[in-house]
Amino acid sequence: MSRRLYLSILVVLALVIFSAVTGCPKPNTKGLTRMRIAGTPHQDTTLYMWGMQNGYFRDRGLELDVRDTTFNEQIEFAAGGGCDIAMATVDEIAAKSRNLTLANRRALYVMPAWLFEGQIFVSRPDLVSLAELKQQYSPEEAHHRFFEQIRGKIIAVPEGSSYDQGLRRLMKASGYDPGSFRFVNSQLEAGINGLSDRNVALAAAGIVERPEAERRGYKVALDSLDLEMIVIAGFICRSEFYAEHRDAVDAFLSTWFKSVNEALEHPRENYEIFQSYLSNRGAKVPSFDEYQRALKYTRFARNPAEVRSMFLDETALSFWRKPWDARVQQLRDSGQTDQAPSNTDDFIANEVVSRLAAQ
Repeated sequence: MSRRLYLSILVVLALVIFSAVTGCPKPNTKGLTRMRIAGTPHQDTTLYMWGMQNGYFRDRGLELDVRDTTFNEQIEFAAGGGCDIAMATVDEIAAKSRNLTLANRRALYVMPAWLFEGQIFVSRPDLVSLAELKQQYSPEEAHHRFFEQIRGKIIAVPEGSSYDQGLRRLMKASGYDPGSFRFVNSQLEAGINGLSDRNVALAAAGIVERPEAERRGYKVALDSLDLEMIVIAGFICRSEFYAEHRDAVDAFLSTWFKSVNEALEHPRENYEIFQSYLSNRGAKVPSFDEYQRALKYTRFARNPAEVRSMFLDETALSFWRKPWDARVQQLRDSGQTDQAPSNTDDFIANEVVSRLAAQ
């Protein structure tokens, strides 16, 4: 058993113990199916709260119980029993599905739902961005100069995340060994804070952190196009919960569309719900303008037909197999073939979306 697999199983077992303490989902006395859902402090991952506030999920027989966590921990959190439904990117589930299956803690990818278009790496103003270098040099020389200026300095990025993998792919494509650079595992907000240290060259930033980075005077060093990132986010479900409550999962997903559509049509009211959640959680609350700027970097599928055309159609630019296959290949190239899934059985969105479209 590899050390990585052993550590993954330990994480899952710890979450199983947590689940035993918090209890298992079951219908409550009012006849509602209780569904524990991961709560993360981001503008895109909280849009279901509009539906909670307005009673849409209760109208469909669901009682949502929000369990606070971070975005990067949701897969293990759901697989270990800490919640029933959560959110993750397609490439992240591809990286973890094999170990979770071996540990008998599968997390099923039930529906891709939105596309990130604003993931970047930021730096202090004195670092020359790749875009600036491309204005002066050939692409090959621009990539060379960019990576030489960060050699020996710290890159703050969540380990194993889409940011991490995107940057490593770019390094390899530019003729560099990622192992020769200093990667430090860091949550996004912490990475932004780390840029005050001149030993930190780059920090990953998402659509929430980007406005704060800009406010502090940091610049975009690498954008999504530089990284060739197709970052598809959506919903995962604990396999046992899906098997026992498939209709409830379908009801949640179909109601999520209604919640998102109305939340985006009422930006100020939706912001107030978002603001209240972050305040109660003790997280920093962005301004309304920052919140709106962050949302513009995300493209949501508004109904099952759009999910199919954006993510499930093989001809789509954001076809789900692209990030899945890229992550599997990355695992193999890095000598982690034993971590790579041998099939795509954990991605069940085609059957789920077909049911939703028929409703």
